[in-house]
This record gives sequence, C-alpha cells and structure tokens, in this order.
Amino acid sequence: MRSLERLVAQCAEELDGLRCQAQHSRVVAAALRQLEADKGASERVLAHARDWLAELEARVRRDARLTAVLGAAVPDSQALLPSEQRCLIEQLKVRVDIVDAEFRYREGTKCLTIQWHERTGTPVPPDPTDSLWARIDELLRTRYRPHHFRSPLDLRAALTGMLHRLRTGVLWRDLPERFGDPGKVRLRQRTWLADGVWAKIVEILGEEGESTPVLSHGTAPALSISSGPIAEPQSSISLGAHVVNPVRIS
Repeated sequence: MRSLERLVAQCAEELDGLRCQAQHSRVVAAALRQLEADKGASERVLAHARDWLAELEARVRRDARLTAVLGAAVPDSQALLPSEQRCLIEQLKVRVDIVDAEFRYREGTKCLTIQWHERTGTPVPPDPTDSLWARIDELLRTRYRPHHFRSPLDLRAALTGMLHRLRTGVLWRDLPERFGDPGKVRLRQRTWLADGVWAKIVEILGEEGESTPVLSHGTAPALSISSGPIAEPQSSISLGAHVVNPVRIS
C-alpha cells in the first residue's frame, strides 16, 4: 500500500515538472501523456487496494468480536449439553450445508473389496465372457460344495453386478435388479473375498479386455459452513447453568 502511494506521489511530482516544458517539445508532451496514463492506472490500483484492505480489516474486527463473544459465553463449549450447544449455534446463525446435493449417505466403514483393490492397486476387470465364465465356474466348483450353487442367485449375473458396483461406486441398495438381490450379491462377494477366491476371479478376468480403476466415494460429504449476524440483542439467553449475554455482530 505504501509503495503504491509513493509511486502515485512521484508521478504527480514528475507531471508538475514536465507540464511547463510540454508546450516547447513534442517529445516531452508525449512523455507527459504517457506519465499521466501511468498515474491514472496507479490511482485505480491504489483505490482497489484500499477497498480490499478496508474489507479485510472489517473481517478481522468481526472475527475478533465473534471470538470474544464465544470466549465470554462458554469457555468450554464441550461442557454444554447438545441442546445447549444447538441453542448457542442458532444464536450465532451458523449454517452448515452439504455442498453436493446428490450425495448419498454411506456406511462409515469402507467396503472390504474396495479396500482390497486400493491396497493391492488392482483395477476392476471387464465383465466375464462365456469362455472366462466357464473357467470361473470351474474354479468355484472346486472350492465350494454343491449347496453354494443351489441359491436362486445367478452367479454370473451377480459377479457382473459386483464389477458394476466397483466401477460406478453405486450403493448396494441401488444395484439394478438384473444383477440379483443386492443383499445376497454382497454376501457372496464377501465370501469370495474372505476365501481368497475374489483375487483369483479378478486375475482370470484380467486376461482379456481393459480394466478400469475402482471408484470409491467418501463416507461424509463436503460441507459449507457460513455465519451471519446474531439476532436482535435480548437481555440474556439462558443455557441451563450457563448464561450468554448476546452481542450484536455485523
């Protein structure tokens, strides 16, 4: 800021010295016009810098007042009951919004199969062809007893659904019906993973076609937190054993 102010002042001094010479020299007149243009540009930059600095100082003062209010109101907000914390937040007009309106809640624990793919760096293979499915079916029949195949679940369709979920990140409950009952497909995938069969299936499928990275979504959405001025001051607000004297913050 000071550098800009000094630059503008220096331009003004040089302009004063050149104006008396401009009428006798075209070169000086051209230099004078250029210097005046530079001075105008510097003044505009200086005005923007002053506005930005004023806005920044106002925010700093507001944050300092807000910090003072919070410190005076509740030295340790964790000591408040949940209902008391909510009352305080409401008075401060704090708003928390989910940034992604399409976000779908997911379980706090990441899928074990996704973890395996990420840990091993193994991409998701393409869907099974007839020849590859024949080999996978043979593998499954060497590892599991006949009751494993008596379920109404179509194992090839279920496997295709497992791969579809890994590629798209779709929730189990949103798995299309053509792949079978989501709960049964999920249980079968867990069984294959726990028995080491999933790794062999992925290896077989990876022999043909192009694999794709596993798509994993976060378990919590991105949040946008904003605040506004406290409502009109009241005499006091009781928070159980704590009393807060509101201060208007603008």
